[in-house]
Amino acid sequence: MLSDKDFDYNKLKNKGTGSHEVPKDYKIIDCPFDRYLVTIKLTPDNEFVEIVEVKVNKDFLSYKQKMPPKGFHDVEEFYREE
Repeated sequence: MLSDKDFDYNKLKNKGTGSHEVPKDYKIIDCPFDRYLVTIKLTPDNEFVEIVEVKVNKDFLSYKQKMPPKGFHDVEEFYREE
């Protein structure tokens, strides 16, 4: 017969289908690659273990396009006090 411990919410959440919880001895990072976002699993020493997921990057701007412009605009002439 099943007990209440078999239906513990946290246990079901961590061991259920679709659970993406990573053991404490690994870390997961997202690496942008061209138009894709590759999720990889690393050891604590940053050694590659496996590719977890590959998906299309929804943000189609390149890193160069995301960078703020390096110049500046001198707007002092528009706000002169008279």
